[in-house]
Amino acid sequence: MNRIAKALKWGASALRVLRVRIVAGNRLKIASGKPLYLGKGTRLILGEGASLSIGAGVYLSPECIVQVNKGATLVLEDGVYMNEGCRVTVVESARIGADTLFGPNVQIYDHDHEFDRRGGVSSKLLHAPVSIGHRCWLCANTVVTRGCSIACCSLVSANSVVTRDLNEAGALYAGVPARLIKRYD
Repeated sequence: MNRIAKALKWGASALRVLRVRIVAGNRLKIASGKPLYLGKGTRLILGEGASLSIGAGVYLSPECIVQVNKGATLVLEDGVYMNEGCRVTVVESARIGADTLFGPNVQIYDHDHEFDRRGGVSSKLLHAPVSIGHRCWLCANTVVTRGCSIACCSLVSANSVVTRDLNEAGALYAGVPARLIKRYD
């Protein structure tokens, strides 16, 4: 990418960041240092009393959606990178550690709907915090569900669904549901 195209790309992002800062007010905290990048079509949605804290050098590619509902809290630590089409929706709390990478279309939810034996889906939400350690890599189409923690330096393979804690740091996880495949030494 030549310097002019790069300047235009980052200039457009700066305008998007400015617009979000104005709309969100004190619900949005952005660290100083490396700038925040917001790609075209990226949406930051903050409910009443929500809190979104964004570290230095966070990069949200085009068409990402970050939704922090009423009274909820989301922390994106320094250097978090989300590829195109990622979605993070929070009704309670979530934390994504520094230098964590998301492949395309990664989905993070700290909640789901109540479901009964008869197949009835309720509008009532069940929720529990989500925590992703630093220097993790969640590959394309990974889904992380409510109440899950992922240990630092973990790699979660493409198309995996995380339904329980992944406690081994520095390991490869894969599958539906995601399970330990290999420890890195």
